[in-house]
Amino acid sequence: MVFAAASLRDVVRDIGARFSEAHAVDLVYNFAGSNTLAQQLRAAPAADVFLSANPEWVDVLERAGLILPESRCNFLSNRLVLISRKDARFQLSAPSRLPVLTFTFLTLADPEAVPAGRYAKTFLQAVETADRSVWEAVKDKIVPTADVRATLGLVESDPNIIGIVYRTDAMSSDHVRVVYEVPSSLHQPIVYCAVALKNRPRPALTARFLDFLQSPEARAIYNTQGFVVDEGGTRPLS
Repeated sequence: MVFAAASLRDVVRDIGARFSEAHAVDLVYNFAGSNTLAQQLRAAPAADVFLSANPEWVDVLERAGLILPESRCNFLSNRLVLISRKDARFQLSAPSRLPVLTFTFLTLADPEAVPAGRYAKTFLQAVETADRSVWEAVKDKIVPTADVRATLGLVESDPNIIGIVYRTDAMSSDHVRVVYEVPSSLHQPIVYCAVALKNRPRPALTARFLDFLQSPEARAIYNTQGFVVDEGGTRPLS
């Protein structure tokens, strides 16, 4: 049983199919915002593996005594992008110009809980207009969602909605385009963290799955789907 951040849906399914074939095991998935998954695991730790879009939610489970700390690893990174539907005419020369775009809503994952939303809020707060941050200038138009895939869906539904998602989410859709790619210096590092849960029936198989996430075969899949391997991958947490 794999609990994984919503932004990992496609790549984890691809990697899982390779692992399942090699080890003759069925993988069952639960994809949602990392915050939602962590709360579900606190209530009922029924997963073998948790793949979070932010190490903080793994910290929550570690404080609750639910994980195997030695299994923790940072295995992947990503990029943040501003997107619109392909038929929209938004152009953005600089992020400080975002408040003057004629969009109806700016959608992003819940900035109070979901890692992608937190990264997006940090970015918007870091960019200044003449008299205030971009966050302050656009916050009345912000529509939070449960996770990045919900954000992507809203942008796909309306040419007057823009959104902030991961680059990999944008690449997964034929209906959106990237208006602006956010420099990594404007938000905290995007780090995906993998961990095994305690007291599960097949710990050896779980360990092999975590190793496979950091294998050359998996890295090739990450690169194909637009993830960043060199900034987030194959480094155990201390």
